[in-house]
Amino acid sequence: MIVRRSFPLLAFLLVAFPTSGWGQEKPPEKAADKPAEVKKEEPKRDPKSLEYEKAVKDLKKVDGALTFYQRKKEILLELPESKVGQLLYVQATLGSGASGGVQAGDPVNNIDAFRLDRTEEQINFVRPNTRFRWEASNPLAVSSQRSLPEATLASFRIEQTDPEKKLILVNVTNLFFGDVFRLNEMISAGMGAPYMLDSNRSAPETVSSFPENAVVRMALSYNAARGGAPSALAELLGLLGGGNFLEDSRNMPLKVVYNLWFPKKSDYTPRSSDPRIGYFTSDYYSVDRFMDRDRTVRFINRWNLKKKDPTAALSEPVKPIVWTLDPSIPEKYRGAVKRGVLYWTKAFEAAGYKNAIQVQDAPKDDKSYDHADGRYNVIRWTMTPDQAYAVALFRTDPFTGEMLNAAVTFDANMPQFAQFENSDFVIPGATATARAGKAFLRGGVPAGKSDQALFSPKESTPDADALLHKFGWNRTECSHASEFAQDAAYNWFGLEALPAASNREEYLQRFVSDVVSHEVGHCLGLRHNFVASTYLTTSQMADDALTSKVGYSASVMDYNPVNTAAILKGRGNFYMPTIGPYDMWAIKYGYAPIKASDWIDEKYELNRIASQAGKPGLAFNTDENADGFNPYVVRFDGGQDPIAFSEQNLKVARRVLQYAITQLPKPGESFELRTNLIQRSLMRTFREGRLSARFLGGIVTRRLNAGDSAKPILEPVDAATQRKALRLITEYCFSEKAFSLPVPVKLNLGLDPAQEGTADWTAPLREQISSMQQLMAALMLSADRLDQIAENAYKLEGKPGQVYTLAEHYRGIVGSAFSEVGANRSIPALRRDLQRAVLEGLLTQAGARTGQINGDARSIAGLQVRDLLTRVRAQAAKPAKLDESTRLHLRGMSEEMTRFLGRQVQSTR
Repeated sequence: MIVRRSFPLLAFLLVAFPTSGWGQEKPPEKAADKPAEVKKEEPKRDPKSLEYEKAVKDLKKVDGALTFYQRKKEILLELPESKVGQLLYVQATLGSGASGGVQAGDPVNNIDAFRLDRTEEQINFVRPNTRFRWEASNPLAVSSQRSLPEATLASFRIEQTDPEKKLILVNVTNLFFGDVFRLNEMISAGMGAPYMLDSNRSAPETVSSFPENAVVRMALSYNAARGGAPSALAELLGLLGGGNFLEDSRNMPLKVVYNLWFPKKSDYTPRSSDPRIGYFTSDYYSVDRFMDRDRTVRFINRWNLKKKDPTAALSEPVKPIVWTLDPSIPEKYRGAVKRGVLYWTKAFEAAGYKNAIQVQDAPKDDKSYDHADGRYNVIRWTMTPDQAYAVALFRTDPFTGEMLNAAVTFDANMPQFAQFENSDFVIPGATATARAGKAFLRGGVPAGKSDQALFSPKESTPDADALLHKFGWNRTECSHASEFAQDAAYNWFGLEALPAASNREEYLQRFVSDVVSHEVGHCLGLRHNFVASTYLTTSQMADDALTSKVGYSASVMDYNPVNTAAILKGRGNFYMPTIGPYDMWAIKYGYAPIKASDWIDEKYELNRIASQAGKPGLAFNTDENADGFNPYVVRFDGGQDPIAFSEQNLKVARRVLQYAITQLPKPGESFELRTNLIQRSLMRTFREGRLSARFLGGIVTRRLNAGDSAKPILEPVDAATQRKALRLITEYCFSEKAFSLPVPVKLNLGLDPAQEGTADWTAPLREQISSMQQLMAALMLSADRLDQIAENAYKLEGKPGQVYTLAEHYRGIVGSAFSEVGANRSIPALRRDLQRAVLEGLLTQAGARTGQINGDARSIAGLQVRDLLTRVRAQAAKPAKLDESTRLHLRGMSEEMTRFLGRQVQSTR
């Protein structure tokens, strides 16, 4: 037992102290028998790698999606060799402003995709030619590559290379001075004078890099060119806002924010467009479709929404569209802004997405937050001294059309302009009168778009975008907000004239929500839809329960006016309280999930959606269609019968006029506001006349494919509607009673003497009204309009009851203008002016050469001259009840017509 117990100890000793024999120690090992230790040599470093490490050792390093080093004012990009040949996306945004044309938040570019190509000494920023595309296997690939080049827009010096870590150190400082993006030209254009970058006083303000992108904020300094003439781009000054807000025009400080990122592989599937639904598009010429009739591929601009649960009828998106409210938005309007954004929630719910649209406040404690950082979709307030606008700004992937970030800029003046009538109105004067005479022939005032500027409160600027495009810039902007603000202010006085006025603050809050919803709609990809306002009847527009559910227009993307039906009641939905049925349908087309392998396979399902275009509320017509020959596609009209809506507006105009006459000015106030409202009511009258004039010879156009609807795609406006339009114009714009103002009012028209430029204003009321009447007559008798009336009559030959003829058109105008002739009474001054203008038009048309005017119109004009001469002579023979001005007027017209007819007889001999 003892031996058995001691055995484990013996075993331990045998293992722990091995011996060559029991009881003998192992002799110590000689030192010479130990193997020699081999010292491991350090691998020899590449000298270039050592130089690289030395070059960056003491520099500030910024790590993230991109790695930068800062060396004083210089920015060095650490570029992995694996990124050479890949694309780098860059977008630039103004972080601050200095004028109406250089404003905080304005984009300097869309998104530039640069391929980073390497030579021995530099990295080239090469922009692929995204306008033309083809597959490498296409037989025309070689010829296309030779003929459709890329653009190398910048080259940057390689300072160091690290062969061991495969890194390249590139000095990209000059990228952020903006020459690549033609920033200097943009600044000069927006400022209206040449400005040059002062590189000595320009430097990076912050350089940040995040997991998805890098942001470089530059503090740039520009100096006005000494003694230099204004830049050729200065013509953009008036178009972009003009003026500047600088303390001293010799120097302009400017913040510019650059966003940079390497695009990752995306699961985004582009979606093709359809002309029946209005989306902004990214287009390219496809060599692969060379044998097709249409070689252009059009991808709609939209966000990449994917369901978390593709099988669920309603699912949250993987990545929602999140809007950030910038700290610049005043607290009192933040709720209204949020409400306007969330109007769109129900459209995405109908498309299968829950919480697709979200709103958040800007992070308060994040010092890296910047309103121009592409990580955020921002709604910001900006400040101008005397402008009012809102603009949608979105950036898209240059290859697919995917929206990557967006912003809405809202001028701080908007609520102010929406509540106080602004005095910045344009009344046609003597120059307009001179134009009126020429407008009766082709080349004068057409029936289409250019008459908008003659009667709108502010001159339009149709060339702005063309000039921007000329210099390589693009913008998505609309004048909806500024004109809407004027309409809101004017209609407020229509409410204030009522005994129980509405709540002004609530009025403004709803206005802000309406404008925001419109601009956010642009940022979802939607274009304007100027036929949407004709969705409901005028009586339905007064139904608060109905309009609360579907709006009083089919879309917030129209230029919807203030709801006049609510103004006349003094309550209700003055503004769009929600999006309309067209908006719901358009979002479905753009965002509803479709099971397909690629964008081509989606077309069947997309066509099924678009084929509903003939249904009520789903019609679409946009900017290129607006204010032309289709009278239902017009900015700021309303109702299925816009003429009835115009009559409602005329009632409001008379209410505002009476309010101004009877209740203004208050004791101690100037006559400025009363004068302004009187002028506005007169202009509103002619505006409604202009809208009604579009129905004369008008054509209804519809974007339909075969099978969408039984309605024709080109249909003349029915004759009864045209006659209603003629009656409205003659009653409200031409009649003797239309502009009857009390003498004390006419003697007290004045502007605020404290305002610059008002001292010499003498209130030339007769000239103003006469000018507008003459322009209206010219609009109705223009060659283009007469051509349209004649063309419509031709299209409807064989259906006499449905035809509005040239003969009745002339009879209506001449009968209204000369109604006193033969009535044996004196003719007032305004009427004499109108009669002279109409007579000039008749004589011009009757004497026109072949090709200048429609042949039927020329004949009818000649007959009208002969009949009018007979009437004038008969009235002149009974002068007893006529004042001297009337007698002289009749004699002058008689002599003019007699001379004309005499010349006509001689020319035929």
